[in-house]
Amino acid sequence: MPSVKKRVRSEPPSEVRNESPATREIRQLEPILKQVETLTTTPRDALIDLARLVKAVLMFDIPGDIVECGSYAGGAAFLMAHLLREAGVRDRKVWLFDSFEGLPPPQEIDGAAAREYAEHPDAPENYDNCRASFADVRRTAKKLGLAPYTVCVKGWFEKTLPAHREHIGPISILRVDGNWYASVRCCLDQLYDQVADGGFVICHTYYTYDGCAAAVHELLGQRRLPYRIESVVGVRPGAYAEDYQSALFCKGDSSWKWLRQVYLAIQDIASVIPPRQTVILVDQEELGIQLGDQRRVLPFLERNGEYNGSPDDDITAIRELNRMRRSGAGFLVFAWPAFWWLEHYAEFHGQLRRRFPCILENERVAVFDIRPSAERDRE
Repeated sequence: MPSVKKRVRSEPPSEVRNESPATREIRQLEPILKQVETLTTTPRDALIDLARLVKAVLMFDIPGDIVECGSYAGGAAFLMAHLLREAGVRDRKVWLFDSFEGLPPPQEIDGAAAREYAEHPDAPENYDNCRASFADVRRTAKKLGLAPYTVCVKGWFEKTLPAHREHIGPISILRVDGNWYASVRCCLDQLYDQVADGGFVICHTYYTYDGCAAAVHELLGQRRLPYRIESVVGVRPGAYAEDYQSALFCKGDSSWKWLRQVYLAIQDIASVIPPRQTVILVDQEELGIQLGDQRRVLPFLERNGEYNGSPDDDITAIRELNRMRRSGAGFLVFAWPAFWWLEHYAEFHGQLRRRFPCILENERVAVFDIRPSAERDRE
């Protein structure tokens, strides 16, 4: 009788098993980043931030297509389209608007950096005046399997945007990379009203060219919009320090800084808490955190499933935790808005540390496994 080799299940390397959720996310992005990084002027750090923005838009169900005005060879747009495909999204597309003939001449309002650019359009750092072949971009979309998720539109913004905006509908992310004042202002005038509440406007050259910044502030000022400008940091190849590549603002009361923190916190929690578990979340009812349908999330303190305020003292906190454990809660999560609890309720915190393992702790969350199987023997 022939011998049968026993299949041994291979384990991932220890550095992979022990990596943080954020590191794991970047590792998972690596294949698509390698495919698109030569097709965009956007630095790697900014591409990673853009990927998280797209994932957050999907996670929090901010409606609308993604529109990029000024696509060059399509790299950033293809990254966003890849993420739609990866998430199984079929009702959104990424629009690529570009002249595919390079940039028009800048105006005086665009500033000294724009004048220097115009004097040296063929310099390597100017990417052949940001010129790319329309046919090549479409071929790349097909090669990457992203043609069903993208719409490429050739022509100058003042003609193509009015002709297509009704077909676009609501916009979740409007990414403007037109460099000069006239181009950026045209994109904002034509498409800003279609950005959904909670959606985002990204202006890629806000920190590089004066005209881009002027166009953004004109829009906000003329409409009396109080939205804060947020910076996305990226380091260009050959740069010696952080180079602020993009600015963005959220159309609404939130911010990307806040939403990014919530998004990363959700990734943290999901990485260590199995599905179908009951999770106690201490967050002062500020996050409105979404963990999907796979986990039941309860506030702390809790009454009838609703937040019941902070505990009066350590005894109350300990008593309520024990009550919820008896009801089936398996994990206790502190989110950063409630980190002050860990100092204020010192006895409660000390008992947590003695009784239960803290399975994840970083600047966003502290997660305790409070299941009976995890409880340590008490002296």
